[in-house]
Amino acid sequence: MKSPGASHSGAPRFRGALGWVLLTPFAVLAQNANTVEEVVVTGTKRDATLQDTDVSMTVLDEDAIQQARLRDVRRIDDLVPNVAFNEKGQLGGMFVTIRGVESNPFIINRAAVYIDGIPFRELSNAVLNQVESIEVLRGPQATLYGANSESGVIVVRTKAPGDESQAQLRLTATDFSSGSGLETDGFLTGPILGDTLSGSLSFVASKEDAFTRTLTSSIGEPGEIREGFLQGRIRWTPNDRLTLSALAYYLQTDAPGMFSYEYLPKDLGLYNATYASMFNDGRRADKFTSLNDAPKHHDEHETVLGASLTYLLDSGKIDAAASYRRERSDSRGLDFDLTASPIVAGAEKDGDEFWNAELRYSSPSGEMFEYMFGVAVYDEFKSNTKGSFLGAGNLRSYAYAPWQEAEGRDYSAFGTATYAVPSLPKLKVSAGLRYDHAERSTLQREGTLDLGFGSVIAYPNADLSADFEVVLPRIALRYEASDDLTWYGSMAQGWVPGGFNLAAVQAGFTDPNILLYDKETLWSRELGFHWRRPGLRTSGAVFYITSDNWQDIQVASDANGRPVSSDFISSDASIRSRGFELEGQWDVTAELSLIAHVGYVDAKYLDLQVDDATNARGKRVQFVPEYDSLLAMRYAWPSGYYVRAEATGTGEMSLEARGRAVQPAVAMFGLQVGLERQRYSVRLFGENLSNERRMSGLAVENLAFGTDGNFYGPLDAPRIVGIEMEAKF
Repeated sequence: MKSPGASHSGAPRFRGALGWVLLTPFAVLAQNANTVEEVVVTGTKRDATLQDTDVSMTVLDEDAIQQARLRDVRRIDDLVPNVAFNEKGQLGGMFVTIRGVESNPFIINRAAVYIDGIPFRELSNAVLNQVESIEVLRGPQATLYGANSESGVIVVRTKAPGDESQAQLRLTATDFSSGSGLETDGFLTGPILGDTLSGSLSFVASKEDAFTRTLTSSIGEPGEIREGFLQGRIRWTPNDRLTLSALAYYLQTDAPGMFSYEYLPKDLGLYNATYASMFNDGRRADKFTSLNDAPKHHDEHETVLGASLTYLLDSGKIDAAASYRRERSDSRGLDFDLTASPIVAGAEKDGDEFWNAELRYSSPSGEMFEYMFGVAVYDEFKSNTKGSFLGAGNLRSYAYAPWQEAEGRDYSAFGTATYAVPSLPKLKVSAGLRYDHAERSTLQREGTLDLGFGSVIAYPNADLSADFEVVLPRIALRYEASDDLTWYGSMAQGWVPGGFNLAAVQAGFTDPNILLYDKETLWSRELGFHWRRPGLRTSGAVFYITSDNWQDIQVASDANGRPVSSDFISSDASIRSRGFELEGQWDVTAELSLIAHVGYVDAKYLDLQVDDATNARGKRVQFVPEYDSLLAMRYAWPSGYYVRAEATGTGEMSLEARGRAVQPAVAMFGLQVGLERQRYSVRLFGENLSNERRMSGLAVENLAFGTDGNFYGPLDAPRIVGIEMEAKF
């Protein structure tokens, strides 16, 4: 394997030196430090310590989450090496890229997200209310979790109802260059019926201006997000063996003046020079404003019901879980021309329903032979329609194509076993297997969608179905070199089912292979370690990932670069990703703690035919930063006052498959100053203090005018400063 440090520049040598700078003080001074508490993880479906796992994993407990002020899911990747979020903007969904295995917002999330045992395709800030822990597992996890765990899993646990009455109220006010925000959230928990039934109620209510304000809105709405969230949970423990939990929540998002995802110009100077005089009435866009005229409004509703059961047997444990999610969204205002002129605008409506059920049995922990097996069913129904109108109009001007529908159902059986070799008691061998059967069907109704300038997408009638099957293995070795040091190695396979392309077929694509794209599989190999000393905890791994049937999205364009079809997916590309990650926590004294990580990814396309004349072979995989790093320091005085400073670095990242649009490397800084007492706390905070303008998602050419020399995409947050006050009762 070629060393990741091989390069013609000094940057890789700098990254290597940075790793030594971060970790050498840990190794030298650890003997004099305080004791780091043992980390208990649940993401492996067993209550075990991090030291006893054969998985590359970052664990953020409640203290780490509170100290980092993790209130925005977009910041999870700041705290975890080799994890990046590809965003669709402040309002749109977030798609998780792990170790170079990118997730594309127009295909699928290759990383699974579980919140209190419920699978999610996207994350919302509201469900992080009262979060207790976040565990990020890197590498395929098919023998533990369901579909979409090809690159890894993010496991979020919120606080379960307590046996004692408690309440908490928090108020947060923020300010940034284009506006401000105000949020209040809290919870109430306690016993309902003796010591067997307890419950909790939590809420979030927020109002926040858009990070990228629209200065030329045709309906006078520059952009605002209003969000309301209400969740109820109960826990019933009639005896020492049985625990039954249930939850329900409702989330509503109302965003006048905003579309579900926004495209802003990458090169502001070029954009203003091209469009200021002719299309924008002399107005110029700045770092965090747009000059779109399209009438915009986003409305979204999400309802979730979930239940779980745990029953302790003399011989092991039974776990069962089931959930239902329903999402409805109506988003209007995709400005195709990206200017203040009324040329062409688009809209989209979605209605999705998801069912999930899992049943598993686990043998007792701590035995020479441990095993777990289970079954799972996942069902989804998705409906979508797209609309558009030409010229001037309002929110009622959009004309929609017929509704299109897709259904999917996955059946899975899985198991894993761990065996301690008698002759080598420090060596444990783990093996797992998963069988998946995925059914996919789609119904497309005849209709058209006008994209302007003579581009009309015609939807032909189609009623299609297909099945996909796969057997996914995983094998791992774990060697306990000492009580403080564990080495492990693993090899695992992950997959994503195939599916259908429909509207793209009529746009000159007659190859039947384009209609149906096949499943995707990849192989991941890794070697890693977990090490602890008094006051110090570190983990690291190297990995090598390959896929020869990689799914990737394509868009047919005319000679000017304008789209002439909807997206279509191919499954005949190849990628290779390799790299390493290193992370650690050092409690220097009772008052001073340091957290650091560094990750490096060399992810390349080995074969990706973009069009008849272009192959992206050798280009970096899109949405994968070359490296990422974190150094955070927190000092807390005995009186309760504290200060926390952090610096994050993100390497160069390709924003589209051809590598023509690139986000340069960037360093960002944050600062907190606060006071913590038993009953209340207050903090002042600042994020992205240097006010960096950073693109964080897919870059496209101008959707109406085509190739204008510029690229457009979503932006990360600007500089944010604020105050947070919290009271406990």
